[in-house]
Amino acid sequence: MECSLRLWRAGDSISRSDGAGSSTAFRRRPPRSRPGRGGRARALEDVRAIARFHRVQASPGLDEAAEWVAGALAQAGLAVEHERAPADGRTRFLGQVMPQGWACDRAWADLVDGSRRERLCDGIAEPLSLVLRSAPARGRFPLVAVGEGTEAAHYEGARVHGAVVLASGDVHRVHELAVLQRGAAGLLTDTRRLVPPVRGADDETSALNYTSFWWAGDEPRGWGFVVAPRIAAGLRERLAAGAALELEVEIDSRAYDTMVPLLAGRIPGASPSEILIVSHLCHPRPSANDNASGAAANLEAARVLATLARRGDLRLRRSLRFLWVPELTGTYAFFARDPARAETILAALNLDMVGESQERCGSTFLLEHPPAWSASFAEALVAEIRRAAVDWVTSYSGPGHYSMTRMAEVPYSGGSDHAVFVDPAIGVPCPMLIQWPDRFYHSNHDTPEQCDPQSLALAARCAATYAGVLATLDEAELARLTGIVGHHARRRVLEAVDRSERERLTALEALRGGRALASLQRLGAASMRVAAAQAELAAFVAREGATPRARSAAPVSAPIVAGLRRALLLGARGMAGTRARHPRRGAPRRSGVDGMRRPALARRHRAPGVARDRPTRGRVRRSALRIHGAARHLGVGHQGGGCGMQSQRTRYGWALKIEPGEEIVATIQSFAAANGIRAGALSGIGAVGETELGFFVPATGTYVRRTFEGDHEIGALTGNLSELEGQPFPHCHLVLAGDDFVAHAGHLFRGVVTVTCEIQLVTDPGTLRRIKRSDLGFHPLQLGESSEP
Repeated sequence: MECSLRLWRAGDSISRSDGAGSSTAFRRRPPRSRPGRGGRARALEDVRAIARFHRVQASPGLDEAAEWVAGALAQAGLAVEHERAPADGRTRFLGQVMPQGWACDRAWADLVDGSRRERLCDGIAEPLSLVLRSAPARGRFPLVAVGEGTEAAHYEGARVHGAVVLASGDVHRVHELAVLQRGAAGLLTDTRRLVPPVRGADDETSALNYTSFWWAGDEPRGWGFVVAPRIAAGLRERLAAGAALELEVEIDSRAYDTMVPLLAGRIPGASPSEILIVSHLCHPRPSANDNASGAAANLEAARVLATLARRGDLRLRRSLRFLWVPELTGTYAFFARDPARAETILAALNLDMVGESQERCGSTFLLEHPPAWSASFAEALVAEIRRAAVDWVTSYSGPGHYSMTRMAEVPYSGGSDHAVFVDPAIGVPCPMLIQWPDRFYHSNHDTPEQCDPQSLALAARCAATYAGVLATLDEAELARLTGIVGHHARRRVLEAVDRSERERLTALEALRGGRALASLQRLGAASMRVAAAQAELAAFVAREGATPRARSAAPVSAPIVAGLRRALLLGARGMAGTRARHPRRGAPRRSGVDGMRRPALARRHRAPGVARDRPTRGRVRRSALRIHGAARHLGVGHQGGGCGMQSQRTRYGWALKIEPGEEIVATIQSFAAANGIRAGALSGIGAVGETELGFFVPATGTYVRRTFEGDHEIGALTGNLSELEGQPFPHCHLVLAGDDFVAHAGHLFRGVVTVTCEIQLVTDPGTLRRIKRSDLGFHPLQLGESSEP
């Protein structure tokens, strides 16, 4: 795309200096060149083309979309690599079950009122009028309204046996209560997620919500149709007035074992090391912004860089890879099928929902940072590129410049493919660019008309420049990048100093900056240069992070600087350590992908029943782990480390109070790592929301997993703390119960605190060690020799 090409030529690579020690590509003034109209139009046409396919995960439509992208890549001169991974509902990659294939040839529902009949849903003309992955069905059934349909009380007095229930709640919960427990035939739903302030209860009431079943194993399956909230409101009024409404339906669908595409285009460089741009290709028709826009921007960036390489304008020191996969499931498969990829991919960038018209969708162009412990050079680089790539206008009298594009930087929330890349078991730097919120998110109104060619051009420009800069980086340019990373770290420290929780947040940013500088070694930065940059940051933190009175007094003492320097260097070693612990090379179970089972945060907090493009039962969730308190072990402010929780020394160990929103296992592990604890006993009580428990099956060496949602009391939490491959390893079992007082127990994979969780940790000065036994499926304690320090 011409816009990306011109931005690249505006800097002519990062190596051209303006004489003041900064790269021309990252000057603060606006670039003189403007995006080309041809590239913008081509990217928008790509969105239109991809949006034509019904791209449900593991479906014929996804295969067809992948073939279309492959053809475009071949035409652009890239080497096309078309992998396929099994999708059968049984195969797991890094703990994630691959969904079974699904296709639907015919689906319709007619509303019958006496002698009157009207077509209510047509799953072929309007794919989102059918709950995706619905089982086959045929018949005529009475229609009964049950409100949300997610509680037993919603069914009191309702005769739902053999009927279709009209409900607004989570479709899996309604399926369980209405179909499995009360014999209902199927569902009619108007569930949707509100996205305030751009989509409230009175907005987009004629839109159909993207809704899906995600079946786990051999559980009983069902079917359902989707109507718009406005239509559902009318149906409820008629039923309340005494109308005897019926629904006649036919669904011709099938579930089958298949293979899903993992599509890549590659531009070879002098080294096999790679820079990667990823976009998920899935979601039902039309899903233009989510995520035909990311797929199209990725394709345009690939075209631009292929053209530059072919002309000889790019001398690639590293190879370039452009990846299109089913969201999350495809990324898990991509790394699990070839674990060496975690070593060869030096950096990545995720493009998800990047094409929005900000005026129509109400969105802001966001750069999402990873958690502090996964911070890297990539976030600072993307921030600088985005600032240079955006279109600027002058102020009234001319001396100032500003952008008409709304932009922001936000903390980690996961929810897309970058969550897999930044997991410590993979350890690949990968920020995400996204437009959020979106008024038309996950609805049939997410059409190409809601896209903006300028937004697409901006995303492609950022992606192409990011990949091109890193693929051509030499030693001199790496030195300049080190300066950029240090500058961004100092800026974030200054922002933390001005906030209310200055001590904790300053420590957090010290950790983040130290990790970001340490990550430069992935690109070949000399350890001495990194150490010098970290020492400079440590001195800056010690000076600026002090209280106002202390800052106005004597200069920073050498012990403080030395202490922060040691903490930052420990952070560097920690980064290098997680790099080496790939899941197939002995990753600690809780620190790897298998341990990141967390709910969605701001970007994708879904209301009950809102579809996810990956399983919602027996699934891998999006991250809700708070990590900001993990920086406390730097010795600035609070003591004890951990993940934002409170801690207090006791006679025999520690008392921990884990705060709402934090995940129990990861929090305990982070606290133990920060305090050097390698042996102990755990017990606790409290309350949790989403919780995943497991039952170990010795015959297969695997766990049967089950996720519990809603509020639960912790009846008992017990376990121990040991060491696995040099890292703390909490092994916990949990008993929980809901308001029905039914208890469930099992191995605790993850549990998110709702009210509080109070832990007693009795510590031992020695070390309990576990040995990794992949053949057994778990990691037994290694006893019989002294564990004294």
